[in-house]
Amino acid sequence: MKYDFAGPQWVAFMHGLICEKVAALGDQMKGLDWSFCEVFTDPPPELSPDGSPLAWSCVVKGANVEFFDDDLPGAAVRIVADYNAVLPLARYDSKGDEARAQELASMSQELVRTGKLIVHGDRTQQDSRIANLHDPIAGVTK
Repeated sequence: MKYDFAGPQWVAFMHGLICEKVAALGDQMKGLDWSFCEVFTDPPPELSPDGSPLAWSCVVKGANVEFFDDDLPGAAVRIVADYNAVLPLARYDSKGDEARAQELASMSQELVRTGKLIVHGDRTQQDSRIANLHDPIAGVTK
């Protein structure tokens, strides 16, 4: 099944994915304090009739996951991106291949260079056990 990028079903899938990762890690999650937010500007009218940005965010503290379908300005990492510019990246599955992962990184860097993707915070400080969600979500992104 595929879902509209950043639409309600896509966000629900993301929520479930994060909860599954946290649950699978069990006691390894002790002490983890992680927060993340994505905001997508200028979304299509079928997803945001009034043109308001779409957003999702989560806070993970230990094994507790709080998930929101809203902006979280205080998140440790907050990404703001133009919906149409970032859509090809959202659909790009690296398939675990290093060359494809590098291509994805180059595509992302180009959006940062042109101001279509802005990263607030330091993504390198995120716990990779939770933060590595790209390929699973790319597989379900319409």
